[in-house]
Order: sequence, then C-alpha cells, then structure tokens
Amino acid sequence: MYKMIILDLDGTLLNDYKEVSEENVKAIERAYKEKGVISVIATGRPLSYATRVSSTYGNQFADYIIASNGAIIKNIKTNEYINKVTFSNEEVLKIRDIFLKESANYMMVSTEEKAITETLNGMSFEKLGIGKNQNKLEVKSIKGIIEENPNIDKFLCLIGGEEEKIAKIIKEVNALENIESSLMCSYIHKSNDNTFESKYVDIVKKGCTKKNAIIMLAEKLGIKQEEIIVVGDGGNDISMFECAGLKIAMSNAEEYLKEKADFITASNNDDGVAKAIDKFIFGI
Repeated sequence: MYKMIILDLDGTLLNDYKEVSEENVKAIERAYKEKGVISVIATGRPLSYATRVSSTYGNQFADYIIASNGAIIKNIKTNEYINKVTFSNEEVLKIRDIFLKESANYMMVSTEEKAITETLNGMSFEKLGIGKNQNKLEVKSIKGIIEENPNIDKFLCLIGGEEEKIAKIIKEVNALENIESSLMCSYIHKSNDNTFESKYVDIVKKGCTKKNAIIMLAEKLGIKQEEIIVVGDGGNDISMFECAGLKIAMSNAEEYLKEKADFITASNNDDGVAKAIDKFIFGI
C-alpha cells in the first residue's frame, strides 16, 4: 500500500503553461481523502515558487515541501526546517566564473524567497517563463547582489544554454570541491501560441539531492521506501528513482529517465499525474 507520492513540478505536475490541471488537483485530493496518500512537491524551484503553487491550487498537498533539489525540506504549516543546505558566497562566485567562461545563456541563484538572475546572449525572460508564479525576481549581477547582501542564503544554482555549453559546464562544475551538477535537463514553456525550450543544469552542494531529501522526510514520517511513489521527467529527478517503491516517468520525460521507470504515464499536458494516481492508488 502506498502512503506518499512525490511530485516534480516542471514537466510533471505543471503543464507547459506552468499550471496544474483541475484533473491533477482532484486526483491528489481524492488520494488523500479516500486513501490517506499524501502528495509532496519535490522541485528544483525555490521554496517561494513551490509554496505558491501549493496554495494556488487549494493546499491539497502535504504540509511538507522539498525545494531547491533537496536543499530545503520544510513544514510550511509549522515553519519548521527539516533540512537547509546553502552555498557560500565563494562557491557561488566559482560557479559564476564557469558561467561567464562558457558564455552560457543565463544563470540563476535561488534563495528561499526569490531568484537572482543574470542573462547573456539576448536570452529573454519570456522565453524562459521565469517570472510566472515567482514571488520575486531580481535581474542583475549575481556578484553585485552578494556584495550588497553577503549574508543571503543561497540554495541552488542553475545555468542554461546550448547543449554543448551545458556539457562543458557539467564537467567543470563536477570538478569543484563539494559541488555537483544534475544531468542535463529540458525546460519547456508555452506563452500564448509560442513554445520555448531551454537546456539547463541544476547545481547543488554535493550529496544534496531529491533522493536524500525524500529519505529524510520519509524517515521523519515513518514511511518505508516501498510505500513511496515518485513521478518525474528530467535529470534532477533521476536520484529520487533510487528511493521509491514505484518509479513513474512522464511520457514527455528524458529517455534516460524512462529507461529506469517502472511505468510511463501520460504527458504533463495530458493529466499524467492524475492518470498515474488513478491507476496505482485506485486501480482504475
């Protein structure tokens, strides 16, 4: 019997317009009310973004949110941190040096409350869809922000650009001490009739993964690995496939994730989360 379902946001729970469908919301609510299965958001996004998504759709999710790829685990009802792992200023500036060296399209540093973003090569924020559901977004020099506020907590770095540049960035980041990158990820955003796609990589403190965050949360709640379902689509989801009783990939997921999945559900634009819940929680 499953007790917890872990849901990635972009490309999984959110459709390409960055919305949660009514079908997904109803399925999540029904799973909890009828079967006691709690749904937990696990995202690379900042905590503010994940909290806003949760509250926008009626707080049907559990009290817990995993944000910034596991750097933050927080009980949003009690304001209790279960985990909080931050970068030093020096580490962020080392990552920024790689971003500048490779002339990547953009770099974002997430704090608990906002995202700090630098762009290059004319990459527009409309193409990235960065502002949607984001509480605060500052577009300026990351170095300048750090100099202005050296005590700000920094949980996740993200660099986006062309595939060749991202491959180089992954190699260089993984050579740094106590810092590592995810596999290459795809970000799709639709605005009106336009569809934009970006390749990016998440950068975290070594050992800071969705997998480790899920294990930590499950231990706190007394939930066993075989009682956990995880649902995802990309490179920063691959670690959580190692700590679940059931691994589900979206049909729009990266191929390497599909290969590791126990089941492939419908796409994020076709209520894939709701269909997975119907199948494995209700046997429909």
